[in-house]
Amino acid sequence: MALSKSFQKGQIPMLCQLCEESSEIKWKCLLCDFLLCTKCQKIHKKVKSTDQHTIIDIKDIAVYQVKDQQDFSHIPCEIHCGQLCCLFCQTCEEVVCPLCIANTHNKHSMIELAEGYKLTLKTIQTFNSELEVKLTDNEKGISKLHSIKSSEDVKYETEKQKIWSREKILRDEVEKHSIKLLKELDKLKDHQNKSIKDAENISYTIKKNLEFRTESLTKAQAAVNASDVFSALKEENTARKQRTEPVSTYVKRLPQYIPGKLKIQEALHGGLTEPDDDYAQEQYEAKVIEQYQTSLKLVERVVCSNAGTLWISYAEDKILQKIQLSNGMLNTVEVQVQCAGMALLLSGDLLISSAESNLKIVSHTTGNITNSKYSVEPLITGVVHMIRDEKIVIRAKREGPVFPVKGTRQIVLMNKDGRIEKVYDLDNNGKPIFSAPQRITTDTDDNIYVLDTFNTEWNGRILALDKTNGVRWIYSGNPDITKETFKPRDLISTQLNNIIITDMDSDIIHILNTSGQCIHYMNTKDQLGIELPYSLAIDNTGTLYIGCNTSKQNKTNLYAIQFSGF
Repeated sequence: MALSKSFQKGQIPMLCQLCEESSEIKWKCLLCDFLLCTKCQKIHKKVKSTDQHTIIDIKDIAVYQVKDQQDFSHIPCEIHCGQLCCLFCQTCEEVVCPLCIANTHNKHSMIELAEGYKLTLKTIQTFNSELEVKLTDNEKGISKLHSIKSSEDVKYETEKQKIWSREKILRDEVEKHSIKLLKELDKLKDHQNKSIKDAENISYTIKKNLEFRTESLTKAQAAVNASDVFSALKEENTARKQRTEPVSTYVKRLPQYIPGKLKIQEALHGGLTEPDDDYAQEQYEAKVIEQYQTSLKLVERVVCSNAGTLWISYAEDKILQKIQLSNGMLNTVEVQVQCAGMALLLSGDLLISSAESNLKIVSHTTGNITNSKYSVEPLITGVVHMIRDEKIVIRAKREGPVFPVKGTRQIVLMNKDGRIEKVYDLDNNGKPIFSAPQRITTDTDDNIYVLDTFNTEWNGRILALDKTNGVRWIYSGNPDITKETFKPRDLISTQLNNIIITDMDSDIIHILNTSGQCIHYMNTKDQLGIELPYSLAIDNTGTLYIGCNTSKQNKTNLYAIQFSGF
């Protein structure tokens, strides 16, 4: 507690005690007891009256601490009121009073407070050096991000200008083509008009002729003189020898304009393609450091316990195993139980779902199974996930087969006492969010990510839930790598808050950022020699474990992976 307060005080910026301007404190004069900036340190050394003073780097203050300067006789115990600390527990790295020793630390390694003080200062100095390295690395990362942003901003403007330029070219070409089509249409229309006009003129001539002949025959019928009748007949016979058929009304119709298919727009305009990213290839690395052959047909689920210890399961055969990894060998303890989901408790015990209303606890020492305080009654539990602060996330549904989907499908958030804090069920529009959630993970900000499937073929998607009832984003695969449909099997969040997803059918792992963008992908068969990747887990050392389905060609189904960059 005292150390925590000390760090809190250290957050207040200090000024150089000589110039009282610079906050870049790098040195200390032991004789003057002054904290100095680099500029004042140089001046202080040049002053004749102080040229014998010892000036040290503030990182080395612990080395110069004098035991007699510290009073170790009045350090109060933070646990037992009225007690003074008398020794330093090396095992727990804390000061202890007599009652602490009797109750908790009686078998621990103890040293004098003065010696413990020196060790503590050295530890703090080591931690401080580590933090400074991390800070430097972080600043380099920030600088790199700024550089990337600047470069990508320029690229964005360049590519946008290319698109606009291409649009202008296409617009001009479309305009030229439109003018050409209109000219062709005008020419055809002129030909058509002329044809119709010529036909009309001929028709009018024929009409006049027919009207004249009709009039002549009418007069002949009423004529008194017989010679007029014979003459009219003679003229009509002569006229009948000339063709006076009506003109054909056939006119060649104008052509119809058929718009081009919109699908060819991308072929004409162009599209956005991912460039070869040499930096990404360098940034994302993964290699197999160990591989194992388990007795399971499928390592369906993996949970990491302490170093070198895993829990694996296969629900169809009702097998749950605790395995100890050692030099490529497995030491196995097996429990017969239906396991629809599992997560590790802080105690080291395993919290499992047996597809009943209550979650159960499997003892990590005896393997005995007991009921837990976590229940979703009247629904039944499924996949389960533990958040850092001991909150539990559970898939809950009505009893019955997963498919076809019937009834409610929920993601339930519980606190460590088993009280329900939130239920994700319907979105902000009152529609069901989930079809059949199969896996759950969370990032370091406690954002929840759900692997949701639509059918028994595992066609599915990844949902990122927000802190209300909505969905922040949905990932349904990357069109560059998803051949047909996206079939995710498991997902897990890394320390960098990226999401790793397995797609067993294509031997691919997808890596997403917290915005749902696929920042990298890897063919595990080609790049790592891993076939049919299924389940995922990451231990406290950062080692990634991939559980697999077995094939006739390959019985190895558990791999330890060392990865970086994601």
